Amino acid sequence: MTTTPTNTHEKARAFSTGFTVVMNSFDAATRQGLADDYLLIKLLQLLPPNSLINITDDLTTDDAQIVATAGTIALRLTDKQGDTVGAVFYTPNSKAKPIVIDPTGYGAIVIGEPNKANEIIAFNDLDSGIDVYMHLMASDKTIIISPHKTKQCLKKMVQHWSSGSQVTVPMTLDDKGLINLLAGVKAQALVTVAHIVTMLQHDSYEAILADSDNQLINLQDTAYYPEWRDDPQLNEPMIYSDGRFELYHDGLFFVKYNDDDPANITFKFKAFVCSPIEVIAKTRDTGSTTWGRLLQWRDDDSVLHTWSMPLSLLQGDAREYRKELASQGLNITTNPKQRSYLDTYIQNYPIHKRALCVDKLGWHDKQYILPDRTIGSDGKQLIVYQSANSINSTLTQQGELAQWRDELCKPLAEQSRFVFSIACAFAGQLLELLEYDGGGFHLLGSSSMGKSLSLKLAASVWGNPDRYVKTWRSTDNALEGTASEHNDSFLPLDEISECDPKIVGKTVYMLANGQGKGRSTTTGHNRIAKTWRIIFLSNGEESLQNFMAQAGQKTNAGIEVRVAHIDADAGKGLKTFDSLVLAETGAAQADKIKELYHRYYGVAGIAWLEHITSDKAATTATARQLVSDFMSQYSDLAPQAHRVAKRFAIVAAAGEMATLAGITGWQAGQATTAVMTCLDNWLDNYGRDGEHEQRQIIEHIQAFIEQHGSSRFQPCHIHMHQDFETKITNRAGYHNYDTGEYYFSTSTFDEVCSPFNKSKVLQVLDEAGLLNVTESDRRTCRVSLPFKKNRTRVYAIKNEILSCEPTKSTGTLGTLGTTGTTHMQQGLDTVPSNKTPLGQLGQSSSIC
Repeated sequence: MTTTPTNTHEKARAFSTGFTVVMNSFDAATRQGLADDYLLIKLLQLLPPNSLINITDDLTTDDAQIVATAGTIALRLTDKQGDTVGAVFYTPNSKAKPIVIDPTGYGAIVIGEPNKANEIIAFNDLDSGIDVYMHLMASDKTIIISPHKTKQCLKKMVQHWSSGSQVTVPMTLDDKGLINLLAGVKAQALVTVAHIVTMLQHDSYEAILADSDNQLINLQDTAYYPEWRDDPQLNEPMIYSDGRFELYHDGLFFVKYNDDDPANITFKFKAFVCSPIEVIAKTRDTGSTTWGRLLQWRDDDSVLHTWSMPLSLLQGDAREYRKELASQGLNITTNPKQRSYLDTYIQNYPIHKRALCVDKLGWHDKQYILPDRTIGSDGKQLIVYQSANSINSTLTQQGELAQWRDELCKPLAEQSRFVFSIACAFAGQLLELLEYDGGGFHLLGSSSMGKSLSLKLAASVWGNPDRYVKTWRSTDNALEGTASEHNDSFLPLDEISECDPKIVGKTVYMLANGQGKGRSTTTGHNRIAKTWRIIFLSNGEESLQNFMAQAGQKTNAGIEVRVAHIDADAGKGLKTFDSLVLAETGAAQADKIKELYHRYYGVAGIAWLEHITSDKAATTATARQLVSDFMSQYSDLAPQAHRVAKRFAIVAAAGEMATLAGITGWQAGQATTAVMTCLDNWLDNYGRDGEHEQRQIIEHIQAFIEQHGSSRFQPCHIHMHQDFETKITNRAGYHNYDTGEYYFSTSTFDEVCSPFNKSKVLQVLDEAGLLNVTESDRRTCRVSLPFKKNRTRVYAIKNEILSCEPTKSTGTLGTLGTTGTTHMQQGLDTVPSNKTPLGQLGQSSSIC
């Protein structure tokens, strides 16, 4: 023992001469010296005399570090031979942590006789060890307690003591992670439903061992498997360099063992890599390219995440894939060197299972691919969606299908706009089966009409409405990604007024046409553009035409065909509602619907996918027949209107099929009736006969003449004085006062026609009988103009265009419940049509 003078301490006693010598140099503690410390008094009563030592000096460790032990009570730490290997120092009645000096890491506080024949019960907590000993008071039981309170030191202590005796480690079901920690140690785990101290208050130790609710596990035979995995093959350690990767319940570690440890259990190095993650399979596409790894992990809320990660991400900036994992709840070490271990583990893990990866959600042959699973799998091949970003799927479920159906969906069977919206939610999956490109619908109405309510009700088919409904408030690039994630499905978009009116037109084209922008890679090669088929349902207070006009843009027939406008007002004086079925007022009914779709959601969509994938061929045949039956009632429509009506037909078919599958709770035919009501509303606004673009063209030229008739058209008539020319600024042409014709200059007519094509405009005007043509090959006319020697070639538009009223419909067909054709609800039988065939555009009587 040596003394080292310092400024802080008068003397410090060194351990260099041995623990036993140092401890024996101090006096034994008395009860008075324990200052009524409850824990120390317990130890004084249980341990042999002179076990507690009154330390009066600070001590110096072998590495010359001074430990402030003066004024503490020491308790010897011993090994299995009974030799003192260290000590733990307590300050009476202090909240300060005890000071532990134990170079071995396995020194134990021993309560009871350390007989090799005794069963040794190991703890990591002093209070528990004392309480168990006080309950047992058995001569054949010895309690050992690790003072370090770390799981690694507990493992070292158990390993050390188990080499000569039977060691039992009590734990509860919540502590089963200790099994992984102690795997391979020659000891046993006593797993009980409650804490061992609690159980000993009611039963004997022998009764606890015999209770069938408890489990005695041989730790030497256990493996390093997280308890949430069923397939142990995926969790075997992976040898790498001079160590190996091991997966525990609390993480993935890279470990190195002491070479002189025959049990190969004592670590000389253990590095945390990340929370538990598993490599489930190697992935590749049908061409054996785009190789990747299927990964699976749980976040801190125990939510399971799955991601098929392309291996190419490991060859770039590895931080990007780690960011993606971290954003999905994987805890990754911040140590730069240890982070790199994750790259190695993911790429090199020796998994033999294979999976086919696809880069597109939705239908793949007879199976339907979701971000985290495949529905309709035949079990022959695992198919997974693979992308550079892990998708946090919004396809969440809450409640039971019967609850969503009976409490929410079924009572709304007579509400045309709501039934239509719900049927839209089922329609996206039929597009690929029917080889239809898709498109959208736009619910149009004033504020507080119930438009958003319809969207969220439809969204409840697939997930939490607040998360599943997307917004127009994003760039076209962002919506491109959103559309791709909803391929072969349904996309609700709330409030079109939040979109930039400058891009809404091309965004609508993009969504309906199902193809994103072409892009190039960093090497200059073309990247495959994203494609999709979707049914999207939008809403807003303004039509696309009015909204785009705010940015000085004009709509054309192509846009209005791709997005069919439907009045959100059902026309019954109840805004979107046709009747009150869930409450006394419209506001109360809306509140009830909100309450229900927040309570039950997501279950109908999964049931729908399971139904249509059970027999894809039968699903396709049924859908085709339903669409054909629907379209037979609208056989007199012009091509553009027919195209839109077919989209309505697909929605009706989806609603009827979901009804037949027992998903909606509606009666057969109710979905068709609601869809027909909405289609008739669109036809009343759009028109049943002729091409909408032709009417738009005539109205466009008509509006130009009315707006600029006196300002941009120079008068031209027989009595005009030839020595005076009226000054016209920015002249577009001439107005013949005698014939009433308007002569447009061939050089300026392109400007007048915009945004329509000039050739198309001339064709429409000519076929409508509104163009005076003397040169049929050019659709021009040669006329005499003031101050012109020769006759001039112009486009001569007749005066009748100003009195022309392009009709939307000359038929008598009306909406359900109004005058006109009535759609009778007769199950799925064909409804006879009594529509009068209408004239086609090109016949003057049908236009003007």
